[in-house]
Amino acid sequence: MKIHRPDINDAPYWYPYFFDLATGDDLITALENNKLQVQQLIHAIPAAAADFSYAPGKWTVKQMLIHVADDERYYAYKIFCYARGIDVHLEVPAGERYTKDLNAANRTLADIAAELLTIREATISLFSGMTDEMLDFKGFGGKDIYTARSLGWMVVGHSIHHCNLLREKYLV
Repeated sequence: MKIHRPDINDAPYWYPYFFDLATGDDLITALENNKLQVQQLIHAIPAAAADFSYAPGKWTVKQMLIHVADDERYYAYKIFCYARGIDVHLEVPAGERYTKDLNAANRTLADIAAELLTIREATISLFSGMTDEMLDFKGFGGKDIYTARSLGWMVVGHSIHHCNLLREKYLV
């Protein structure tokens, strides 16, 4: 089943930026294509650049990639909950507590690449069994509206956003 692009009204106001980064009109294809792009990018990064940060106080290459992995896990859990109609209020992973210790110093690019691949395969598997009703459920009251569909496209756009930053700011 093709998972079309989301309605921009089914997501918070800042999501369309990320939706626009993703190309195509099928989420599974977009997830697969992005998975390959991320793996190619990581394999092109010299080991000597793994701990590079383009400015004081900014993440290193490894920290940014761990952030992408962490956020995909976070979004995948929200996707699971929305698809199953489970009301969950998760703290948004942001701020000092979230970035305090990513254990990047003890990780390798190969290790992080393998983790990202595993997470992405799980995300793709999660979506592969969903119906339109599961993809578009938005029955919880609250400040922001989400659907599994909009969160899935956010996963792709967020990953592309950080890959672009790695190329532009970190020159990898």
